[in-house]
Amino acid sequence: MRNQTEKILVELADLCYQANRKKILNSIHLKITKGDVLVITGPSGCGKTTLAKFISGELKPDNGELRYAENIKIEMVSQQDHFVTDSGLRTSYYGQRYENLNAEGIPTVASYFEKVVSQFQKVQLHEIARDLEIQSLLDRKILSLSNGERKRIQLAVALLNFPDLIILDQPFVGLDLHFREILAQIITRLKLKEVTFILVSDPSHIPDFADTVLELNQGNIVRLEARDQYNSTGNSELKQWDFPSNEIEPIPYSQTSDFQVIVGMKNLNVSFSGKLILRDINWEVKSGELWLLYGHNGAGKTTLLSLITADNPQGYTNDLVLFDRKRGSGESIWDIKRKIGFVSPELHLYFLRRKSIYQPAPGTQMSYNSLNCTDVVLSGLNDEIGFNTSRSEQNLRLAKHWLQRLNMYHLEKLPFLHCSLGEQRIMLLARALIKNPDLLILDEPCQGLDPFQTERFIKLLNLICRSGKTTMIYVTHRAEEIPSCITHNLELENGKIKNCGIYK
Repeated sequence: MRNQTEKILVELADLCYQANRKKILNSIHLKITKGDVLVITGPSGCGKTTLAKFISGELKPDNGELRYAENIKIEMVSQQDHFVTDSGLRTSYYGQRYENLNAEGIPTVASYFEKVVSQFQKVQLHEIARDLEIQSLLDRKILSLSNGERKRIQLAVALLNFPDLIILDQPFVGLDLHFREILAQIITRLKLKEVTFILVSDPSHIPDFADTVLELNQGNIVRLEARDQYNSTGNSELKQWDFPSNEIEPIPYSQTSDFQVIVGMKNLNVSFSGKLILRDINWEVKSGELWLLYGHNGAGKTTLLSLITADNPQGYTNDLVLFDRKRGSGESIWDIKRKIGFVSPELHLYFLRRKSIYQPAPGTQMSYNSLNCTDVVLSGLNDEIGFNTSRSEQNLRLAKHWLQRLNMYHLEKLPFLHCSLGEQRIMLLARALIKNPDLLILDEPCQGLDPFQTERFIKLLNLICRSGKTTMIYVTHRAEEIPSCITHNLELENGKIKNCGIYK
């Protein structure tokens, strides 16, 4: 921990905040000094992101003081970007990004930088683009980027504004190993120039280059110490859940479909703005197979999944079979989605964020703030958002079953948008699981979860896959998040198949 006589950039004194009659932060005292790298950590829902938003100035406390050094410039890189709003799209429908990729109004990455960077200079952009390896993305439409590519654009915007303090909320989430190393190098280099960093991170991914670790639990600071003294498995308040194998009751929902080929692709190609994103893809997923889909950021994984979920219109122009039926032979988007349980960072990004909604319940006038966690989980039964899904006793038992299995039943009546981002991701996982779908697509499902939520979910997933007829496509950049139930793997590299076969 740095000497506190050094220049203090931000000071928090007895900061308190509550929402919905619940204390989020309680009596926070903290000094952030110039050139320090501070990591804020703790379990999901403990107040990490809220504290970061106070430091950035985005939120104002109920009580206490926030004092800033004169003329300080702060940039915060949030977990979720605002590219949809910046592109002028009003819909929250996930597939809209693929339908509008060639629209004139959607900015390129280069024009996006010119729009959002306060004092834009091409020389500086060239240097930062080189460091973040985004030169090849500058002419791409901003909405065509993958999750990891979007994260790098967010980072570039922050760096181009040359702030004194950079706040990064879960900065390594969504980045593959190569780009996690690049980001670590950039932070280390800027640290030598006395740029100050605050990183929000889960306890298992605290970088070695950090100076100080602040651990929160239920809105309270439980530990504040030097990085080399911090051990998340020591006297930490974090507790691991018991998860005996007999905890999972039989899934109270039967699967009756009997498909042979879940996904079939022959010589499939996808291009945007004249650039090939996927090339000559030949892939077949049979019923009961459990696939790991992996590859570097920008390899084409998200685009491949968009074809399977029927969100990408280029599925009609390719030789694509979904659930034993050729794409474009009369089935609707919702016929396909009915058979799929799906969660991804992009789905979460678009979920309840704009004026339109996925599949509104007929005749309903509803406010997003009125949707509680049970409503969101139930909406997975009919792939809708609204109140059209029956709240029958059977459906409520289903929702309760999955919320209990994911240790989230205590949030059943809490408004979805009042949950932490990590808690929201768990609700979307329950939403994907509730209908026991013919195909489960889990794209970075553990993103934003703390280590114990991650461990619990992977154990649950292994039990589900081994006890039923589940077919699954699972995406992750982290080896420790790969379930042991995986049977096959597909690796993409630059839009082509690099490896495909039995998982070893």
